[in-house]
Parts: sequence; structure tokens; C-alpha cells
Amino acid sequence: MPNADTASLATVRAILADLQTSPNRTLGQNFLVNANVLDRIVATANISDTDHVLEIGPGLGALTQRLAAKAESVTAIEKDPLLLRWLQCQSWILESNTKLISADALKVSWEDTALPEENVKIVANLPYSVSKPLLRNIMEVWRPHLQSATIMVQREVAQRLIANPGDSDWGPMSIMARLYSKATRCFDIAPGSFWPAPAVTSTVVHLELFREPSISLVNEQLFWQIIRAAFSQRRKQLLNSLLPIVPDKIALNEILDISLIDSSRRPQTLKIPEISRLSETILNYTQNK
Repeated sequence: MPNADTASLATVRAILADLQTSPNRTLGQNFLVNANVLDRIVATANISDTDHVLEIGPGLGALTQRLAAKAESVTAIEKDPLLLRWLQCQSWILESNTKLISADALKVSWEDTALPEENVKIVANLPYSVSKPLLRNIMEVWRPHLQSATIMVQREVAQRLIANPGDSDWGPMSIMARLYSKATRCFDIAPGSFWPAPAVTSTVVHLELFREPSISLVNEQLFWQIIRAAFSQRRKQLLNSLLPIVPDKIALNEILDISLIDSSRRPQTLKIPEISRLSETILNYTQNK
């Protein structure tokens, strides 16, 4: 089926039938079969002819093809060996500026991509089942090499990415997004734009990534230990939820006082500067103990 746009339901069905396969649920394969939505994703990513783009999960290449027409280069990581072999045979999709990597994106180091060391743009329809670890990888591991990430995720994940302190969705993912990026919710995608149609609405989010965290952290590891402890018991008051970090209630209460944080507050009310201040106070306490 040469030169056919794989953003068509009929085309996707025909290709998979020819390959004697069907969408792989384990790999979270829901093919986006709405050309207008794909064009809108590329427009949101603001791709120019000087950009190097990293795509995660190209599938049948509908987004890949559009990115390659705009960018200087596209590197796409595909985990499904069957789809990878099919893509490798499609010269009308794999233009000279396109490279495929056969791998699990969660296990790929930046060196494996052979991309430039900075200012790369990610554009990806993230598989729902691994969107959270992939987001962590993007923001915590690959961030120094990235300019932006335009990603499609479940609407619930998008809500967490853009949540504010005090919101019910405010938590580790919100803090990660606020600390390492400027996150913008762009538009929703209805289930009918996919085949098979997922049971959820999807959302495209654009992340402008920071080279350094948005605030200075004395100890980034301790900062995240506090967040994990607090939000693992988000219904408890901070005096109880932070006991895994400081087991002594009297000492913890004093630490919270010094940090100007009411011990009866719930984790979802904490702002990033407060968590940073708390981590610095805990660090001073442990060093002087």
C-alpha cells in the first residue's frame, strides 16, 4: 500500500491484516487515525527544519511521516519488532532524515539515540501503560538534552501535570512538571480518533523543559524522599506522613515549625518552595544530630 497515509482507519486495518496481527494491548497500541489531530500535534510542537526530533512509539509511522516533512531529523524508538520490520521497508515513510531504533524507550540511554546533546524536541503519543515512567525519564534523565516535549497522555495524567497546590490532582507528577518544565494543556482527543478506541479521553500537553530545576535544591534526593513519603499517605497530616523521614515526632514537629509549616496540613497543600525549605531544615537537623 505505497504512499498511503497511515492516519486512515482503512489503511491501518489493511496493513495489520496483511501482517496477520492486531493491536497489541500489552504494548498499549491504539493507533491514531485522525489526520487533522496528527497535523495539530505537529503544529503544537512547533517543528522547524533545524530541529532534531525524538519520537517514542512510531507504530505505523503516521506521526513520523509528518515530523520528517518538517524537521531536520527524526529518530523514532519502536519496541514492537513486527511493526519495526514493516516500517523499515517503507521508504515513503522512512525518508533520508529518519532513523529507527529497535528498543524499549525506558531502557534507551541518550548516547544510544546518537542525537545532539541539547535542544532536541520530543513528540510522542505515549502508550498509556507506561506514560508515567516515560514522563519521569523525559524530565529526570533526558531533560538536559531537551528543549521541549509535546506528548499525548490520558486526560487524568494531563490533569496531574498541570495541577496547582491544593488541587486534588496535586502530587509527585505535578511537582515534577512544575520543577522541571512549564507545562501547558493544549487540547483533548476523543476516543473515536483512535483504533481501537480507548476507554479514556486523551490530552496533548506541551512541556518547555528547564535545563536546571525551577528552584535551587540543596539536596534533590532528600527533596524527592520527602515527596514520596508525604504523598504515599496523602490523607494523613504531615506530622504523621513524614515519620519515615524523621521517626521522632517531637523532632519532626520542631522541624516543621522551623520550616514555617503547620504540622496538621495535608501533603497536597504543600508548595514547592515549602518542600525545598523543609528538606533543607531536615538536612541541617540530621547533620547536627
